[in-house]
Amino acid sequence: MNLWLNIDDQLIIVAPLSNKLEIDNIDLTYTNPNIKFIQIPEIEFTSFLKSIKSIFKIPQILLGILKGIKLSDHIHLRCPGNIGLLGCLVQIFFPSKKKTAKYAGNWDPKSSQPLTYRIQRWILSNTSLTKNMQTLVYGNWENQTTNIKPFFTASYWSKDIVPVSEKDICGKLKLMYVGSLIPSKNP
Repeated sequence: MNLWLNIDDQLIIVAPLSNKLEIDNIDLTYTNPNIKFIQIPEIEFTSFLKSIKSIFKIPQILLGILKGIKLSDHIHLRCPGNIGLLGCLVQIFFPSKKKTAKYAGNWDPKSSQPLTYRIQRWILSNTSLTKNMQTLVYGNWENQTTNIKPFFTASYWSKDIVPVSEKDICGKLKLMYVGSLIPSKNP
């Protein structure tokens, strides 16, 4: 987001405000002072009681998302997630606004995913519902719509890429996964 702030004059963030005292290594401070923050309530659906409370918060969240979209020239959604799903639904009503989405979960159509993740994948890849939207996804998958763009997180410069030779893999194979080892990412 700090990179975007070098290009645009203002960033409007619609999100819950975390009161977490300890900052994780993954958290970075925004470097641009031109940020407008629209606070919405947190929701979670991990228990029956939390789900009921969250359902009653959805109208307030939808109003916050609407306010943010109306103030913006470009919409960027971060998916998958509860707020991302609501953003996917609201963006449908703004077909002329330019939009991007970053789907940070497993995009593999054959993978086992929660229903809300599958709904987000369906909306994001449906070019009738996602006008003016490009969606970045991890990997290059067959039979994708024109708005789905393969995205690979690289931590090196293009000039540093070296050719990889084919290897005969018949013994033990050691793999390394870099990322969040959480069930929702399906690593």
